[in-house]
Amino acid sequence: MGQSTQSRLLAILANPPLTGGTRTLRRVNQVAQGLGYAEVDVANLFAIPSRTTGDIEHLGVEEAGWVAARPDISDRLTAATAVLLAYGTTAPTGAARNHFHTQVDWLHHLLAEAELPVWWIGDGPRHPSRWQRWTHRFHPDLVFPAALACSVVPATLRPSRAPARFVPRPP
Repeated sequence: MGQSTQSRLLAILANPPLTGGTRTLRRVNQVAQGLGYAEVDVANLFAIPSRTTGDIEHLGVEEAGWVAARPDISDRLTAATAVLLAYGTTAPTGAARNHFHTQVDWLHHLLAEAELPVWWIGDGPRHPSRWQRWTHRFHPDLVFPAALACSVVPATLRPSRAPARFVPRPP
């Protein structure tokens, strides 16, 4: 991760937690510091809180929770100088899947218009709870902070249904 003269990193996560989300915020802050951002802000793809992101499968059947998240994302994006996509790489199943893809496509369009640097971990917008799994797989000889630093890469914005391709960076 290199130093940036920017000041505010907006992390786009899946949905609000029912708890404080301390571990997730700590990890997001770790990436922000590594990239040189002084502040972190968070917005969510889906507005309804849940215990796990897997609950979105049931909570996200209706469009309302997805649409309700959009004003917050848009507002926070105006104050951001960069974005970290961290909402997860797996779409919910069932009826929520289509709403998820529509939301991701909307977000990618918004980000393309904003023309800000956009980051993610490895090959996609993996959730912070999965970062250690990724870093261990691709950088097994490094301690987590160093492996995470090697895994933060510019995001490739594309329609949500397009597959990701990953080319590992050397440590």
